[in-house]
Amino acid sequence: MDNSYIFITGASSGLGEATAKLLSKQYNVVLNGRDEDRLNSVANDCIKNGNKVETFSFDLVRAQEVAEQLTNFLIKKNIEVFCFIHFAGMTEVLPISKTKYSVGLEVMNVNYFSATEIISTLLKKKSNHKALKNVILVSSIISEGGKKYQPHYCASKGAINSLTHALACELAPSVRVNAVSPGSFKTRIVDTVFVDQTEDWNPPTLLAPGDVEDLAKVVRFLVSDDSSYITGQIINVDGGERFPKF
Repeated sequence: MDNSYIFITGASSGLGEATAKLLSKQYNVVLNGRDEDRLNSVANDCIKNGNKVETFSFDLVRAQEVAEQLTNFLIKKNIEVFCFIHFAGMTEVLPISKTKYSVGLEVMNVNYFSATEIISTLLKKKSNHKALKNVILVSSIISEGGKKYQPHYCASKGAINSLTHALACELAPSVRVNAVSPGSFKTRIVDTVFVDQTEDWNPPTLLAPGDVEDLAKVVRFLVSDDSSYITGQIINVDGGERFPKF
């Protein structure tokens, strides 16, 4: 188990950071992010938990390059990834009449295509010795309900849902594939979308507003053997946000 790791993208902030810090208490982790300074800061916090921590600083907007870069990294570090968690994400806040193909492609590269490239790489004997056993993708509740001015983001998360189902069928029984579908959590990406709501954070949830650790604990469950009979599921973690409050 000494060279067995969990690989977490989007680990330099928000939900990915919280999950990295929680999981590093029990597992070795490889952390990915594009902000190298923030990534190193998170890594330093994780190291304090006593397990091994490696960083793979790479901007997943360059999805077409990630397979080669990740393969070289894994071979050089002699790392085997048994679990992949894809938190990396970006959005755009524009009406469809003002969006551009280039922006949409960047969103899809980070949110969707980088995930497929990484999973493909981790399934190869050359790069990962067929060590992969668990994939946890990150969707969003707006993949089903939609959100104005975020067409590419909504579409990318809908693609994640379909990918979860498709890969669960394809990779069983050797690899489990599930997704978590967060509601509104206070993260930097939410601050970008709702600039005027950052001071008075009050999402429309049935329960009290959630903390990023609430989502991280669900991911920890999916990593663990306690979830060994769960695959192909998209688990909403939203405090009842999808339901009307009366």
